[in-house]
Amino acid sequence: MEKVYVTFDPRSKLCTILFASFLLMFPLPFRAEILFVTLLYLLFILSGSAKKGTLFYGIFWLLILGDFILFPYVDHSFAAFFDFLFVGNRRMVPTIMAAAFAMNRTKISEWIAALKKCYVPFRLIIPLTVLFRFFPTLFQDFKSIRNAMKYRGIAVSTVDLFLHPFQTMEYIIVPMLMSAENTSLDLSSAALVRGLANPKAHTSIYEIRLKVQDYLLVSTLILCGVVGRFM
Repeated sequence: MEKVYVTFDPRSKLCTILFASFLLMFPLPFRAEILFVTLLYLLFILSGSAKKGTLFYGIFWLLILGDFILFPYVDHSFAAFFDFLFVGNRRMVPTIMAAAFAMNRTKISEWIAALKKCYVPFRLIIPLTVLFRFFPTLFQDFKSIRNAMKYRGIAVSTVDLFLHPFQTMEYIIVPMLMSAENTSLDLSSAALVRGLANPKAHTSIYEIRLKVQDYLLVSTLILCGVVGRFM
């Protein structure tokens, strides 16, 4: 039986990323931060990715627990250093969760159609399209290289990659850099061949429109920002 999940428009997901990014520059009070992360967790559940959301949510609370344990000993340099890491990483979790939620179950073609709906210039859409498709291709190249190394008995475990850094550079980093250049050129050519640079109106097979859940999400984000300032 196929799982039923709620779908969100890429534009409302983009608003979620922007809101999380603003929190890095203008942090909300601690209780408001917990409220926003809980909202992101609920969005993961609604979009059918409860396991991924639970992982992020658990990491967030583990970082809070670490900060709570080390804060009384912050006068010591060792404890202060690790407490700084806990707080800094905790501040990054909402942005990472928002980005993961935005990319979850959203195809690259849907993002392109949404950007066109927002009247984003083509000079920005083309490099963004190449960027979105570049990293998945790069990860696939990395997996292929690792499989080839394991087949030949080179750096079979992940620990071997750190124990032999020069070998890692020779067998992984150098081929990845060479592959990255060819991949970027191929993706740029494919984007132009598909007519993304054509200034005329484009059609899309994806229905891009704001639904009830999108309006609710944007309204909730605004409410979180307003309430958070008065908490």
